[in-house]
Amino acid sequence: MKQGMHHLHVRKRLYRNLEEFPHPRRWVRVFDYLMYGVSIIGPAVLLPQAYQLFAYRDAEGLSLATWLLLGTINLLWSIYGLIHRERLIFLSSFLIAVLDAVIVCGILLYR
Repeated sequence: MKQGMHHLHVRKRLYRNLEEFPHPRRWVRVFDYLMYGVSIIGPAVLLPQAYQLFAYRDAEGLSLATWLLLGTINLLWSIYGLIHRERLIFLSSFLIAVLDAVIVCGILLYR
């Protein structure tokens, strides 16, 4: 069964004129797998900011305009990832946009 699904996956990638996955070149393959981790670590970087905002209930030094702009940019990137069926771009950008929205809500609450 697994071989049949692999065959369909290869045909789908050839039909869409996409690169092979996993890529035949080792460094590209390693980079591809590294990006899975980056798509999770990237949004996790915002967790301390959100924690500090809600734990201390202090929005001093946080710019509402900056966080709104970052949220909008990441929302647009997540839509781009969705349209182009790029899971890593969608996942990372969507999670960051959600955290941006949480921080914006915190700024509005504690300003």
